[in-house]
Amino acid sequence: MLTIRKIIRCAAPHTKKLKQAMKKILPGLLLSAIAAWLPASTLAQPRIYGVLDEGLVGGFGRSIPASDNDLRHNWYAGNGTGLRQNYTSRLGFEDYEDLGGGTKLEARIEGTLDALHSFYFDRHATLGVYGSFGSLRYGRTRDLINGIASRVDPFVNDGLVQDKILLAQMASIGLFRIPNSLTWASPVVDGIQATMQFAARQQASDSNALKLVVTLDRNNWGLHAGVDMPGRHVQSNGYYPFGPRARNYVAGAFKDMGWAKLATQVLYSTRDMAAADTDPTFTRPNASPWGWIGTARIPVTGGEYKLVLVRSEQVFNKFGAWQPIEEIGGGYEHFLSRNTVLYLQLGYERRSGGGHWHSGIFHRF
Repeated sequence: MLTIRKIIRCAAPHTKKLKQAMKKILPGLLLSAIAAWLPASTLAQPRIYGVLDEGLVGGFGRSIPASDNDLRHNWYAGNGTGLRQNYTSRLGFEDYEDLGGGTKLEARIEGTLDALHSFYFDRHATLGVYGSFGSLRYGRTRDLINGIASRVDPFVNDGLVQDKILLAQMASIGLFRIPNSLTWASPVVDGIQATMQFAARQQASDSNALKLVVTLDRNNWGLHAGVDMPGRHVQSNGYYPFGPRARNYVAGAFKDMGWAKLATQVLYSTRDMAAADTDPTFTRPNASPWGWIGTARIPVTGGEYKLVLVRSEQVFNKFGAWQPIEEIGGGYEHFLSRNTVLYLQLGYERRSGGGHWHSGIFHRF
């Protein structure tokens, strides 16, 4: 029978490359220590879960740069047509242990299923405690500001249109996953919840990160606000990719009107490129710090139509090139069952004159 102890053993690397990757996941060491400390009688059979998200993708438009250099058009190799395995695809293991008095201990590991890369637990490797105080989790997990996109994103999967939402919201200073993070979520009081995430520096030249989010949820509407104070990581050339006052601010709302579900989010972002210790080769455009996201979901029999509008000038690739986004996207999802969805997504990026389509199947297990 599988247990937390066996889950962690499964995470042990089997190749040199995998071993190097796992060394970066310090929470895995903590999970191993906790599992070794817990009596065997307290370990129960964990839940195995996952997602398979497979689709065909293609692009259109003549002014599309190479996908490695342009974040706005990152589909398949060379922006051609082919099979895409989305980063939504994943395999995970989790277990909850009742410690008594309303307190539970959680161990969770989760990795991305990607045919082009070795599998390791890159998505989640956390240990958490849940009780009357809320929850407290330590380990590698999703960036808090990145995760808030789920409140405005209308799609169930990590598709090409959704990519624009994340790029705009992160403003090239946020992360997808954060190692060595401590995340506290308060109890929900009258629909209000506060969440704080602290991420420790990786080396002496780095800085810590702090992220805060407050949400309010009622029966058919909700509000949220957050601030991202990102950690800085020095590059090989001795410079930082953004300054010490770089910030992401987000504020949004959603409303379920019955015939449609509407959501919007305002963005205010700055990379603080005027700082003396930022990379002098990076672009310093006179770009507006303001951006916005608007989405709509229209339920119909057996599925939903989707609409996405995204605008942000605070987007840069890893080479420092300025790549502002003005995306209009749409799609349809057909629900075969509660856990299986067929989808079609279409998108057009006005700034670069390129577009894309994406169609496939999303299945939870």
